[in-house]
Amino acid sequence: MTVDLNPRIRVREAVPADAEAITNIMMDGFSVDAMHQLIYPNDPSDDSRRKFASGIFTPIPPNQGEKLIMVAELLPEGSDGPGEIVAFSDWRLFRNPRAEEEWNIKEEPKTQEQLGEGCDVNVFNEFIGGLHRKRREHMKGDPGLVLGTLACQTSHQRLGAGKALLHWGTTLADKLNLPLFLESSPFGYNLYRRFGFEPIDVFDIPVYNLFGAVKRQGQNWGENSAVEFAGPLAKGCFRTAIMRRPAKSA
Repeated sequence: MTVDLNPRIRVREAVPADAEAITNIMMDGFSVDAMHQLIYPNDPSDDSRRKFASGIFTPIPPNQGEKLIMVAELLPEGSDGPGEIVAFSDWRLFRNPRAEEEWNIKEEPKTQEQLGEGCDVNVFNEFIGGLHRKRREHMKGDPGLVLGTLACQTSHQRLGAGKALLHWGTTLADKLNLPLFLESSPFGYNLYRRFGFEPIDVFDIPVYNLFGAVKRQGQNWGENSAVEFAGPLAKGCFRTAIMRRPAKSA
């Protein structure tokens, strides 16, 4: 596909000095997301922000892929000098197949100490743990590029930062002839479809039954995500679409 990119958006590899900006974008970008609001019912605390920031550049074991953190900067008008970080994406690259004992590993639940004060550990483990199980189920040990998180600062949306980060990822995957995988929030679904991702499954978490949460007016719980694939969303559930983009030669 032909992608019209904003020339004022520059994508580069993140460095540790970007951790605070990335954390702020993560917490701000997902602040309107219903599951994020359940995970941080009183907004992210300073402790939970520090815990998130400390894990961004922490090395991971080889069986968990290569960690690639990219940021999108908004450049000043008429300049290619220093820009403002307005979005980021977190990827995992698996260049080679993995044996089942490398990928089919039970994930240990996160603790309060790991997630920080004010984080609802039960919601986090039910939701994020469930998404990770879906990822293992569909990807298994196959090579591929996984988009873990893409977030944009709410005050700088619709400038093409998310599109530029996705273009970076799809370009890398096509260069390496790899499929891409992601778990789409309700807000990202249409953008991912435009980049060639198709739903292969859904994770409909029963929010009301598990947590007693009732949908607030105006919240998007994924009612319009993957309906053509999985049918209407059941009442009291929040839908995340599991999506795949085939390798270029497939």
